[in-house]
Amino acid sequence: MNWLLSVLFRLMLAGVLTFITLPLAVVIAASFSPTSAVTFRPWEWTARWYGDLVSERWLLPFLLSVKIAVIVSIVSGIIGVMAAYAVVYEKIRFSEAAMSVLLLPLSVPQIVKGVAIVLFLSLVGLQSFLGTPALIAAHIVLALPFVVRMVATSIANFDRNLDRAGQILGANKRQRVQHILLPAIRPGVLSGMTFAFIISFNNIPLSVFLVRPGDTTLPITVINYLEYSLDPVMAAVNVASMIFILAVIFLFEKIGGFSVKLHGGSK
Repeated sequence: MNWLLSVLFRLMLAGVLTFITLPLAVVIAASFSPTSAVTFRPWEWTARWYGDLVSERWLLPFLLSVKIAVIVSIVSGIIGVMAAYAVVYEKIRFSEAAMSVLLLPLSVPQIVKGVAIVLFLSLVGLQSFLGTPALIAAHIVLALPFVVRMVATSIANFDRNLDRAGQILGANKRQRVQHILLPAIRPGVLSGMTFAFIISFNNIPLSVFLVRPGDTTLPITVINYLEYSLDPVMAAVNVASMIFILAVIFLFEKIGGFSVKLHGGSK
């Protein structure tokens, strides 16, 4: 019986992995198509489509997406740490209600948030705010709950005896927070910032309402391009984006080591 369950589990795992990786493999193969039409001829594969990625058509939206994602991850990280510290560590009055408010954006569909932001800016006469400023603000609202939740979990798992030991040794509150609490919760902070970066960089449902000519992010550029053409350049853009995101995750992991913290052990 145990043998049968083990075989079934392995088959299910193989099926899930195939379901996840097969579309990626198709996109990667399409990016090396020898013709402008997507074809599968491995003996004629070429990487020339990747050369089109350095053109302004793709490079400028990519740089804008990176700039917005960096700002969003930093600002979300700062606000998320302060909010989680106040709610979980200091346990301010009505802390449960405050946490519910901080996590509230998760319950609102992104399309609804996008429409609401556009209507609000129109009502208050701030249509000029559309573009990069609106994208940054909206992405912060979207990403903040993820940061808050991860930092709050790290703070909840923090050993308060370390803080007491610092207090006994004469450290004031600022010193204990700076030298004891923050290093201890760093993996949670960086994992939240990683999520914020990825959510902002890949966002479509919210961004589609807030972009304007000259301030178009890479995902929106891809959607607009896909309306009129499906060629190997599109596949190359997606492969390059995937590699970039993996590099960002690897960088945050090397800095914060959050996977080691999650799975136990030491670096």
